[in-house]
Amino acid sequence: MPEPAYQAVIFDMDGLIVDSETIYYNAYNQTLNDLGVDIPREEYMRCVGHPVEGNSAEAVKIYDLPIRPEDFLESWMKRFENAIGDPEQIELMPGFLDLIAHLRQKKYKLGIASSTPRHRMQTTLKNGVLPHLDVDAIDQIFSALFSGSDVTNTKPDPEIYLKAAAKLDVEPKHCIVFEDSSAGVQSAKAAGMTSVAVPNFFTAHHDHSQAHHILKSLHEAIPML
Repeated sequence: MPEPAYQAVIFDMDGLIVDSETIYYNAYNQTLNDLGVDIPREEYMRCVGHPVEGNSAEAVKIYDLPIRPEDFLESWMKRFENAIGDPEQIELMPGFLDLIAHLRQKKYKLGIASSTPRHRMQTTLKNGVLPHLDVDAIDQIFSALFSGSDVTNTKPDPEIYLKAAAKLDVEPKHCIVFEDSSAGVQSAKAAGMTSVAVPNFFTAHHDHSQAHHILKSLHEAIPML
C-alpha cells in the first residue's frame, strides 16, 4: 500500500493556536500609554513577525519616547508575561480544538514549532492550551515541542521544522505545517513540507503566496486531513 500523504502535523503557536498577537499588542500599547502614546491595532501590524528587541528600539525612535529601548522592552515583556500567566486572558484561535480532536482520532503525529523563547512558549501552552485538553501535560499530545530557544537559525530558516520532523521520525515530505506568518510559511516550504497559511488580523497583510494552501480558519483544515 502507498504511504499516506501526511503522517505528521506541525503547528506554529502565536497567532495560529492562540491569539497571542492581541496580547502582545495590548501589552505594547499599554507600555506606550504610560508614555503618553496610544495606537490602534492596525498600527501595531508592522511589528508582527519581528523580534521584540527590534520592535522596542523602533518604538522609542518612532514615537520619540523618553526611555531606553531595553527599558521599553522590559516593561512590555513584563506586561505580556503577566497576561500569559492568566488563563482567562488567553484565547484559542477558531477551529483549533476541533482540528486537534480530528487529528488525534486519525492518529497523526503532532508537533509545535514556535519562534518564541522556550519559557514563553511553555507558559502560553500551559495556561492557554492545556486547560482545554483532556491530558495532564502538553507533550502527551504534541510529541515534538520546539521553540526559538532550541535553534540557531529562526524562521524563515527551515531549522526548526527539520528538527521537529526528526523528533517525530517523519520525513519532511510527509509533514504538513500550519502557519500564520510569511516567515513561517517560507520556513516550512524550505524544509520540504506542505505549508498551509492561516492568516489572522495581524498577519493578513503578509505575503502568503508561497503557501501550498491558504485557509480562513483551522476549521477548513479538517477536510484536508
